[in-house]
Amino acid sequence: MSVAFWTTTVNYLAWYIFVFIAVTWLIVLFINRDEFSASRRKRVKRFPSVSILIPAYNEGKNIERIVRSILRVNYPKDLLEVIVINDASTDRTREIVEGMEGVVLINNARNRGKAHSLNRALKIAKGELVACVDADSVVEKNILMKMVGHFENPKVASVTPALKVLKPKNFIERIQSAEYLLNIFLRKSLEMIDSIHVTPGVFSIYRKSVLGELGGFDENNLTEDMEIALRIHDAGYRIENRLDAFSYTICPPGLRSLFKQRLRWYRGALQNTVKYKHMIFNPKYGNLGMFLLPFNFISILAVITIFMILLWNFFDAVRTFIWQLYLIDWDLLVFLRNFEINWEVLLLNTFTTSFILMVMGLVLGGYLLLKSFSVTKEKFSFNKLGYFTYLIVYPIIMMSFWLTAMAFEIFRIERKW
Repeated sequence: MSVAFWTTTVNYLAWYIFVFIAVTWLIVLFINRDEFSASRRKRVKRFPSVSILIPAYNEGKNIERIVRSILRVNYPKDLLEVIVINDASTDRTREIVEGMEGVVLINNARNRGKAHSLNRALKIAKGELVACVDADSVVEKNILMKMVGHFENPKVASVTPALKVLKPKNFIERIQSAEYLLNIFLRKSLEMIDSIHVTPGVFSIYRKSVLGELGGFDENNLTEDMEIALRIHDAGYRIENRLDAFSYTICPPGLRSLFKQRLRWYRGALQNTVKYKHMIFNPKYGNLGMFLLPFNFISILAVITIFMILLWNFFDAVRTFIWQLYLIDWDLLVFLRNFEINWEVLLLNTFTTSFILMVMGLVLGGYLLLKSFSVTKEKFSFNKLGYFTYLIVYPIIMMSFWLTAMAFEIFRIERKW
C-alpha cells in the first residue's frame, strides 16, 4: 500500500480521535459543571495528623523558604510534623536545616534519589496523612485546611493540589505557566472521571496506611509520582483534586533545563505505560482503563506515526529531486528554470484535515485555557505572549521531546534523574 493511503488513513483516524476526545470532554465538563463551584468543595470535619516530607538534594538556595512556608501553614501545630530528608547534599542544605526549629532532619549517607528518601521518611512519619513536597516549592497558607477534608471518604488515597509556576519571569517560564494553568483545569476534569494518573511532587497528600499497604514509592522509577498514582488506582483506591489549594514551583528557566526535565518525565511515562499495560482497555479500571490510558497510548503511537510519515515524505522528496537532476544530467539551472509549484495541490493539502484539525485544536485549547483562568481566578491579559505561544509553538516543542524520549527508550540509553 502507498504512502498516500497511510497518510489518508492517519488523517481520518486523527479526525475521529480528536472529535471523540473533544466531544467527550465537553460532555464531562457540562455534566460536572457544578463541581467547579466553591460551594461543592469539601470542608474539614476533623483534623487528622499530617507529616510533611521534604526530600532535598543541594537545595541550599530554596530549603529555608519551603520550610518557612510549611511552618506558616494554617493547621493545628500539634498535629503537624515536618521531616526534611537531606539526600547527601554537598552544599549547605544540612547546616541550614539543622539551624531551624520544629523540623526533623534525616541525613542520607549517600545520594539515593527522591523515592528512597521519601520511603525512609515514611518509616518514622507519625502522621495519619503524609504530604510530599519538593524543596523548590512554596505553598499557600490554607492548603492543608482545603485538602484534608477529601480524606473523609475512605476510598480516597491521595489528593492533589492546584500547581502554579512561582513568579515566571522569562519567555520560557511564561509558556510553562500557561501549561500549568491549563493542567489545573484538566486535573480537576480528570477527577470527575476518576482518572487522575499523576500525583505531583508539589504537595500531593497521601493516606499513610495506603502507602504502607502498597509498599511505598518505587525507587527504580523515573517518575515515582505517576507510578504511585497508577498503583493507587490498580489497588482500587481513588485520587481527588482540590481546585483552590495552590502550591507553587520553580520551573526550568531555559530550553536546555526544560528538555532535561521533560525527557525524564516522558521516559517515565513510557516506563509506566509498559509497567501498567494491563490497565489499558481494561473495564475493571473504569474511565482510566477504557478512556484515558488508551488515549495516552494512542497519542504516543500517533506521534511515532506522524514522525515516520513526515520522515518518509522528506526522503521521498529528496529521492525525487535527485532522480530529476540525474535525468537532466545534474544541470541545476535547467531544473530551476522548469521548476513549478502546483499551488492548487499545495493549498488543497493545506486546507484539509491537518489544517482543520490544527485550527480546531487551537480553538479548543484556547477555550480550555480561558476556563483555566476563570476557575483559578487568574488575571488574563492579551500582552502575555506566552499564553498564545503555548497553544501554537509549545506542542511542536513537546513533540520533539517525546520523540527523543522514545528514541532513548528504544535504544535503551541509561535512565537518569
